[in-house]
Amino acid sequence: MMKLLRQKTFMGMRRRYLFNIYLLVGSVSIVVATTIFTIRVSKAVERQSYLTTQLISSVASRLIKASSIEEMRPVAAIMNETDVPMILTNNEGRPVLWNTPVIGIPVPTYEILFKENMSKPSNPVILEILSLAAAYDQDQQPFAVMDRDGLRVGTLHYGRSALSKRLKIMPYLELMVMALFFLMILWALQSKKEAQQKALFAGMAKETAHQLGTPLTSIMGWVALLEEKIGVGDETIDELNQDISRLSMISARFSQIGSKPKLEDTNLTEVVDETVEYFQRRLPHLGGRVSLRREGAATNRVLFNRDLLGWVLENLIKNGIDALVDGKGTLTVQLENSSEGGIHLRVTDTGKGIPPREGNKIFEPGFTTKKRGWGMGLALVKRIVSQYHNGKIRVESTSQHGTTFLVTFPPAASH
Repeated sequence: MMKLLRQKTFMGMRRRYLFNIYLLVGSVSIVVATTIFTIRVSKAVERQSYLTTQLISSVASRLIKASSIEEMRPVAAIMNETDVPMILTNNEGRPVLWNTPVIGIPVPTYEILFKENMSKPSNPVILEILSLAAAYDQDQQPFAVMDRDGLRVGTLHYGRSALSKRLKIMPYLELMVMALFFLMILWALQSKKEAQQKALFAGMAKETAHQLGTPLTSIMGWVALLEEKIGVGDETIDELNQDISRLSMISARFSQIGSKPKLEDTNLTEVVDETVEYFQRRLPHLGGRVSLRREGAATNRVLFNRDLLGWVLENLIKNGIDALVDGKGTLTVQLENSSEGGIHLRVTDTGKGIPPREGNKIFEPGFTTKKRGWGMGLALVKRIVSQYHNGKIRVESTSQHGTTFLVTFPPAASH
């Protein structure tokens, strides 16, 4: 039986995350494969550049010994056709020839090249070519140019070809493109998930409001009959009417989920007091062991929906009561103005706290630590605060001595 349950759980995870796993593995495989291929091609291009330069260096001695530009033209034509930047210098360090199409600097006349004093060169073209040759030598080992007798007559300096440079950065470009593509896929999946959650929230809320309608109407009829028999003004009937009003308001709240609620500039302290007072009248069934109070006040102007904010408060207070150890403790709802012009609302309990492994999950739809419930309460609270009121909610602190939820409402001008 245990093996069967594990298999079902494993298969359930596979069905849920199979596409994400395929996407991740496929993306990584493509990046690794293309990167390896590009690196190999880059090395092959560099190898060809090396061999081409070595071949040219073997016949470059005739350029060193040439007495005119015309004698240099045959090998110079070959150098100009290659994509590798090359600079040929003699034993004095004098530039003799370079491939202009690649380097972009025209070769001056023969007289200018060989009349320059190399101990103190002043020609800007020669100075620039010497600077390039020194830069090439830092990355690539230059070739010694030998004559037929085996004597060194010069040096061939060469750099990386334009193609080699482009191939060098290709793996990084491919990685960036693949990362962007992967992020877009994740964004699409997240958007799809949020759309599904939105539809789930709206459907569940509207169905709940619909289901509440029939028993509410029936209860109202029964209370009307009780009023006829007992009389108006009975304390029990008054409390029943208040609960009916509360249930009607809850039904109205559910009906607003999925549609844009109307935000009004009302008294936030008044809404908190109404909610706290409603719970205070119903706490005695816990044996008088739970204390609930409001502290502080807020005067900053914020916009909120009265019904939905009441829902947020009720949910946080109920969660605080459930968290109390042995049903005994204190709950505090605190209000204060924020420095940004908004309002901070804190709900603090003296319960058992939230385990660290569950701290990041409590606002996720479907997550619950209770034996009963769908785990939608705090998920709806976060949705109401963040999406409908442009506010924020988080666990400000939690320990074995209690938990504090912080709800921040922005100033009315920011809406």
